[in-house]
Amino acid sequence: MDATDTTCGRQCDRPNRHKKGKSSFWMQDPDLVFGGLDLQRGDCFLDLGSGPGDYSIRASRLIGDTGRAYALDKNQDAIVDLRDKVVSEGLKNIKAEVCDISGPLPVKDSCVDICFISTVLHSLNLADVESTLFSEIGRVLKPEGRLAIIECKKEDQPCGPPIDMRISAEELERTITKHGFRKLSLCDLGYNYLIQFRKIPEELTDLLKQKDASIVLHPVGIIRSKIEKPFLVAGEEGLKMQGDLKDAVVKIHEMPGEISNIIIYEGLDGILDGIEEYSHLVILYWAHKVPEEGRSLTRVHPMGREDIPEKGIFCTCSPARPNPVLMTVVHLKGRKGNVLEVLGLDAVDGSPVIDIKPYVKDFFPQEDVHIPEWMQRLQEEVNKGKSPNKTQS
Repeated sequence: MDATDTTCGRQCDRPNRHKKGKSSFWMQDPDLVFGGLDLQRGDCFLDLGSGPGDYSIRASRLIGDTGRAYALDKNQDAIVDLRDKVVSEGLKNIKAEVCDISGPLPVKDSCVDICFISTVLHSLNLADVESTLFSEIGRVLKPEGRLAIIECKKEDQPCGPPIDMRISAEELERTITKHGFRKLSLCDLGYNYLIQFRKIPEELTDLLKQKDASIVLHPVGIIRSKIEKPFLVAGEEGLKMQGDLKDAVVKIHEMPGEISNIIIYEGLDGILDGIEEYSHLVILYWAHKVPEEGRSLTRVHPMGREDIPEKGIFCTCSPARPNPVLMTVVHLKGRKGNVLEVLGLDAVDGSPVIDIKPYVKDFFPQEDVHIPEWMQRLQEEVNKGKSPNKTQS
């Protein structure tokens, strides 16, 4: 923790608390923290907002004489004290410097194995400093380097900052993944949590920034259905069921008997010729009701169910996706010119149609198909018409 942080006025009484500066080192089992960091001899460890330097000193012993530890803090007294401690303990692989970590870091490019930040971010105005901070961290990290962060859980506790200053693991993940990082792991430390990230390869981030890397999709039609709004709403806080879950289950059971229309735009002459020979179609459409913040989600509680642990978006059928392309299989009842009449279409009215393919059963696996227990449970609840337990996301 940054030694100048004055936000953590509430403190837990522990027998071996540090007398100078504030540190989160005593709040959790150091063996659990450093077990998660998995430092190796010869590694380079960067401690941002190092405070009294407890983590830097522990790291220096693990990385050995061939390793290097940098301890940076803007509080000069903390750095002076740490330098004295380094000398008294005969440690030769720690470099302690006064530095405002929200600005340029005095560290070379691509030299750091672990960039470590413990209970510092909640005391910063991330909206103002995140761009520079995470850009600098990305610069100094090796290609396979990791960013490891300890923060206070967002819950009321007898010590630490007030709850309105705390950053949940989900909030932190959403912030950091915007800056070219992907989450690796999350570890419960008791009062706090340890979350780790790795840089996305530069060649991929550079490609995504290129203008010609964009993919332009032109809708081929529009969906007309009786569904006026989506069952699930995606936002910054995740997924939330819109309305009563029982009503949603009833509507799901009504879908197979509801006729919807897929209107193909004029000018695509001949694109539907022969489609009447198929009984079922695969419809790809754009979930146009998903807001921009919903598209930045990487993990959600499936169907907004908090009794089910968060899963990665690509492990769910959630409409909240980086590219909200959804797929459904429908029963083709008939065709009238450029209009397809179908059954079982669960798309919101007005959804743009991206593509239509014939459903060919043999193209899909028929045996040895496995799904997780939680997905099986959701399917059984919907199929039986049983409303899941009510939860709020």
